[in-house]
Amino acid sequence: MALHRLLGMEVGVPEPGVLDAFYDEIGFVGREGAWGSEELPDQIRISEAPYRQLKELRVGCEGESDLAETAQRLDALGVAYQSGEGRLQVEDPLNGWRFVVEPADAHDLAPKPLRDLNLPGRRTRINRRAEATIEASPRPPRRLGHVVVGTQDVSKTFALCQALGFRVSDTVAGIAFFMRCSRDHHNLLVTPGPVPYLNHYALEYDDTDAVLRAASLYARNHEGVQVDGPGRHPIGGNLFWYLKDPSGTFFEHFADMDVIEDDDAWEVQEDWDPATTWSVFGSGHQSELFFNPEDMQEVIEGWSRENER
Repeated sequence: MALHRLLGMEVGVPEPGVLDAFYDEIGFVGREGAWGSEELPDQIRISEAPYRQLKELRVGCEGESDLAETAQRLDALGVAYQSGEGRLQVEDPLNGWRFVVEPADAHDLAPKPLRDLNLPGRRTRINRRAEATIEASPRPPRRLGHVVVGTQDVSKTFALCQALGFRVSDTVAGIAFFMRCSRDHHNLLVTPGPVPYLNHYALEYDDTDAVLRAASLYARNHEGVQVDGPGRHPIGGNLFWYLKDPSGTFFEHFADMDVIEDDDAWEVQEDWDPATTWSVFGSGHQSELFFNPEDMQEVIEGWSRENER
């Protein structure tokens, strides 16, 4: 496994300060323009841009030899890159965002004690109140887990991601590719879009209670931010709840995603029915808003202005 970590991303927005305040509110730690969890404090970087967009995706590989192999694949694909100072950078010629590949140590989050649950035949919380009901504050997000992007040419974008070392976990109708650079079922999902754009990013939480409490609290405190959820995706298996951040980008609270440790033991499914892939409970179909955000026209116009030059 050459790629083994999602290191982080950079987003560009017209007013970076609103995201600084947002990440502070939801429990991330950091400083102006750089946020993350206590264990991963610099996963999300923010810069100023004329419209909201993904600027960079950073992934970790095992060593320098992986960079050389990635360079060979990019040469075969005819994609230019920069290599030096222990990293490889690719300016996506189609979509404009930047990929950065660099060696990184293996890492997994430190586990927290599981909540005691009273289940049929398994009563583990006796003479005590449920922990989730007495916690003083919501548990913060633990990390950035995945990013979803739209592109005008899914096949070209997919080919570039494969050259970089992303591995396919599942596909939908030949136009949506769930890919991973770690053990997670997906760290990157590529879907069709009218222009390249950031559809959403996902933050992992400890468990179901942490997802539901954090998401519902944010929805109560901010009018008009609900997108979809709660639910559980058949693809990836994760519990989800989608909301909208102050810049207009959707963000996902998630927990309990499928993990793939042995590529040979995992069977890529390519015959998913788009009508049944959204959620096993809650809304059975994704909201029309999900792939058509309210500011899509603004994003289209911003992309068009930048690429007229």
